[in-house]
Amino acid sequence: MEVITINKKENILDNLFNILSKDLHFNVSKLSKENFNQNWKVPEGFISIIGLENAKKPVFYFGLTDNYKEYSGFKKIKSVKGQNLIFFRIFYLFNRKDLLEKEKYVVANAFNGLLLAIKIDKDYFINRAIEVLTEHYEKDDFVKKAIEHVMEENMLEDIEEAIKYIANRDYNWLIGRIKYYAKTFQYSGEGYYLIPLKTNLEITPGLIVDKDNVIIDLENCQLFQHYLIYVDTKNNKIIYNKERLCTKKPALIDIKIDENTCPWCGAKLRIVKSKKGEFLGCPNYPKCLYRRFPKKVN
Repeated sequence: MEVITINKKENILDNLFNILSKDLHFNVSKLSKENFNQNWKVPEGFISIIGLENAKKPVFYFGLTDNYKEYSGFKKIKSVKGQNLIFFRIFYLFNRKDLLEKEKYVVANAFNGLLLAIKIDKDYFINRAIEVLTEHYEKDDFVKKAIEHVMEENMLEDIEEAIKYIANRDYNWLIGRIKYYAKTFQYSGEGYYLIPLKTNLEITPGLIVDKDNVIIDLENCQLFQHYLIYVDTKNNKIIYNKERLCTKKPALIDIKIDENTCPWCGAKLRIVKSKKGEFLGCPNYPKCLYRRFPKKVN
């Protein structure tokens, strides 16, 4: 893999908060001294999500981090016939020490896990690929021959068209594999993915760990089997990974989801009373862990 650039991604948390807070099935709030009334040292970007707000034993509280760098690059491969082949790739690097500090906070406060948030955007991927490959066409003989081979093999009219062909080819190949492993064929594949740092107390399969970093390589698509939430920004859908969140099979197919229905298994929610107040819980607990506090009306 030849690394070309290292870019700091823009902060995605504000936009993600705005999307999630519009869904009545989410309790989303930023943890801070002001709104949690605690003197905790709160890590950057820490939130509670899908949880029992202020409950004694929260079910799903997560730290969420977008503090990552993005690497753009391409692979150079010689085919069995000796032809030059190139494949554009993007992957994401999280600072391992930063994650360890956030994880300590999660464990110390009895929260359930740390999520890594990334955003996949088709236009960004393709435009970045075109930019990188165009730049290296003039200065890298291997890249030049590979692009010219694509132009000739696919009967394309010029180099610019060949570069666009490679960009679209590589995006479609990657996103197709991600949708296959995530079982989200009916969705765009674009948008936000919330991926757990750990699964069954071990680093989630598909994450690459080296001495200083934790890396998400889109080519390791098996990782996306373990996503918890996927926000399809193209189709304006929030998708739950029910295999991770609910072990009971949905009772109904094409069920109409409303404020009184569990969005994970389709059961009618029931009122549960606790010392911290009433909340709506799924009657299929513990097979289904869905629960929420009703939205407060100001």
